[in-house]
Amino acid sequence: MKHSVIDKIKSLNIDKAEFYFAEAEFGSKFVSTYCENIQAKGKILEIGCGSGMLLSMLSQQFDKLEFEGIEPFGSGFSSVRELNQIVKGSGVSIENVGYERFVPSKKYDFIYCVNVFEHIDDWRDFLLVATEWLKADGKILILCPNYRFPYEAHFRVPVILNKSITFRVFKKIISKYEKENDFEGLWHSLNFVKKKEVLIFIKSKPHLKLFDDISIIDQIIERIITDNEFRKRQKVIGSIALALQKLGVLRVLKLFPMFLPYMKLEVRKV
Repeated sequence: MKHSVIDKIKSLNIDKAEFYFAEAEFGSKFVSTYCENIQAKGKILEIGCGSGMLLSMLSQQFDKLEFEGIEPFGSGFSSVRELNQIVKGSGVSIENVGYERFVPSKKYDFIYCVNVFEHIDDWRDFLLVATEWLKADGKILILCPNYRFPYEAHFRVPVILNKSITFRVFKKIISKYEKENDFEGLWHSLNFVKKKEVLIFIKSKPHLKLFDDISIIDQIIERIITDNEFRKRQKVIGSIALALQKLGVLRVLKLFPMFLPYMKLEVRKV
């Protein structure tokens, strides 16, 4: 049996590889469902592919589809850069540019971004540009935090009114986390996007339609239970979420989808 690039990465003991592998497995659960419904030779693009692990996993699983990714590296993030180069070296198509500089040579059946949308400075412009890259029946999948819920998951701190005030309150924690994890610029990259803002924007564009899948919250709870790496990172909020689930409070929260802490959105052309 042919060994995948993921097997190779696991054997190299690269810093934070387990973290990126866990993220890729999480994304695969959702993206794979879409890939299963795309015909052979279908074109798929990942925005902000990071390590490239998810692209590698999908390209091996769906070898009749054509995958490519884009990833604009900032400063820091040395481990993800190293992983990205290994994946590129295995033949997976990755271009190290942002969406603003990317010039696609084709239309796509499917575009997705997993925990990336909250890092796109002008997400409104991105949605308009990316939907132009779609085929007539194409779709965009967005998985990311919803900042209407007052919690910042990367740094594991509560949101105090807004990004600016939160930074002032937790500056030492934020700076320490970035330095210790080689994540320079991570806080600055966050746009604090809210689900309601996305829904209002899409509603103002008659050529676009948005689908909000609130069942994502159940799958996040499942991840807390089954993903050891994720559970270690989100220990406090994970414990709270599990307690709320046992008390039946999550069923009540679903009645207020704008406040759910995570969002799964699908954008299509009309």
